[in-house]
Amino acid sequence: MSVRTTFTAQGCHSYVGRHSTLPYSAIPFVAGSTKAPAQASRQPQQVLQVSARGSRQTRLATKITTIPRRVDLYFSDRPLRRAMWAGIAFFSGYYCANTVSLSFGALAINDVVAAALTVAFCEVVSAQYYSAAKVTLKLLFANCFKIGIICALIADAFKLGG
Repeated sequence: MSVRTTFTAQGCHSYVGRHSTLPYSAIPFVAGSTKAPAQASRQPQQVLQVSARGSRQTRLATKITTIPRRVDLYFSDRPLRRAMWAGIAFFSGYYCANTVSLSFGALAINDVVAAALTVAFCEVVSAQYYSAAKVTLKLLFANCFKIGIICALIADAFKLGG
């Protein structure tokens, strides 16, 4: 169902569907105007269309499917943002590696499994990053996360060996 409002020199005409007419007070202003309804009726003819709630595209699925495009627009032509988020990914990897190293290493439970998963993650990210024709943001941030993991493990090795 749509509301069609036509503003002419003779007045305001509103239609819901085909035959219903809304009262003049239901639509107080012309689209894009801040004048009162009596003053707005002197403007040339303008058409304001309002769609019903069911036809708008504000559903959760639409929001989720547009996330990649919105992320690309967020990072496009902004190298400082990319560097900042790459640093965040690096330090997140550093923190995660320290957490895994300290928690599994102190308890000596499943430390072999944790090491195997860490090595597998690093190998998969390296293979994807270096075999890609174009490095995407996801691959860039995953590689920075991986580098953070490797740096944290090297730092832990120096702490244990020193």
